[in-house]
Amino acid sequence: MALVAEIAHEFFLWLLSPLAWVTLAVLGLVIGGLRARRRLVIASTLLAVLALFATTPMASGWLVRWLEAPLPSPAFCQTQPPSVAVVLGAGVDTFAGRSDDTTVLSIASRRRMESALEGWRQTPGRSLVVAGGRSPSGGDPVSRLMVRYATELGSGNAVVAIEESSENTWENARNLAHMTPALPRRVTLITSAMHMPRAAFAMRQAGFEVCPLPADPRRVPSADWWGYLFWPETSALAKTEDSVHELVGQSYYHLLAWRHSRR
Repeated sequence: MALVAEIAHEFFLWLLSPLAWVTLAVLGLVIGGLRARRRLVIASTLLAVLALFATTPMASGWLVRWLEAPLPSPAFCQTQPPSVAVVLGAGVDTFAGRSDDTTVLSIASRRRMESALEGWRQTPGRSLVVAGGRSPSGGDPVSRLMVRYATELGSGNAVVAIEESSENTWENARNLAHMTPALPRRVTLITSAMHMPRAAFAMRQAGFEVCPLPADPRRVPSADWWGYLFWPETSALAKTEDSVHELVGQSYYHLLAWRHSRR
């Protein structure tokens, strides 16, 4: 069952990519052409155009700008900044021979930790709590790897607690809410700018009040709008895939919150 669930999960993630939309569009055009189904051909053509546009910097730029728009901060974030900052892990992106090898950390995980340490140095009395569960590489949990990375940067004593049993952001928030000793309900939240709306919502649903401190921004301003429109790029494709993933994730988390309220 676990294998089936994993395959289904990977297939769902594949469906969120413009590359999948192109594949489905081509399949629809072939079937529609062979069976003379005009509506299927038109729908497939529109899907192909949408997929192509989604790989342009213009499309990805719109999505990233939308997701990375600053979230409103409660007044206490300026008057009484929280003494605890929660840093969310972003997983790993490679495999390594040693379980404690920090080189497996993704760029996003590193940048989040670096931003957290910069804020820690600038805010006297602040302590860090790192959240991140099992690593697909089979090594140490992501949170432990991030603490080790902080130690390599000379700031390992900044971290006072870790959460290492979650597998996604929703579980991050729930597990943090049940830590012992309990965390304060007001915390600074550090995660990627694109991921902040979903993460802040999950934390609020778990009972926290958060001061957003976004890291790892991916928006790249440019005035080359015609180039944006006509030239697909692999970097734009990656940003669009991640943006669609975040938007679908937000919808799913709202569904989870609705189900929880019904109970």
